[in-house]
Amino acid sequence: MLALVAVAGLAMACTGCGPNDFNYGKVHNIIEGNPMHLDAEYVMFTQDQFRCGIAEDLWDPPNQAIGLPGQTAISRLEQKGRDLKFSDDVSIGDKRYPYAQIRGDFNMSVIEIVSDKDGPEENTRLVETRLAVNMQHSCFHDPLPLMGVKKGQFTQDFLPVLFFRYNNGWQIDHVAH
Repeated sequence: MLALVAVAGLAMACTGCGPNDFNYGKVHNIIEGNPMHLDAEYVMFTQDQFRCGIAEDLWDPPNQAIGLPGQTAISRLEQKGRDLKFSDDVSIGDKRYPYAQIRGDFNMSVIEIVSDKDGPEENTRLVETRLAVNMQHSCFHDPLPLMGVKKGQFTQDFLPVLFFRYNNGWQIDHVAH
């Protein structure tokens, strides 16, 4: 009898378990619950964060004066910046905000979940979300927004899309490009 009660309890606990239990609360918890591996994704900085990075020797001052529309300047990464998992120099001037590439495992903050839809395969979902990377440094009190991709190009005007897959539970497979 005790075994029957245990099986019934387990069945009730799993009601809603499976590929049909996908919801925004679950997405939020998955994203923020564990570090997410990012490989060659881009984050944006505010001007204050960019200037702080220079002052804190995360990167050098820009290699040229900024001011002409569409002109890009580069701030070379220093070792302190590489230690934070920035993987490429900071670019400034060609987009609205300075930005840099990151690689590694990062804790994320969900700012907003905008939409989700069926993925290209069974038991997959594509989730458009405003995400930010939590950096453990005094220059980055606020998380750094992650850039999205449109037509194969990173852009500050589109949100990232996460590819979720169900395999004994929902999990992030990758950032869709």
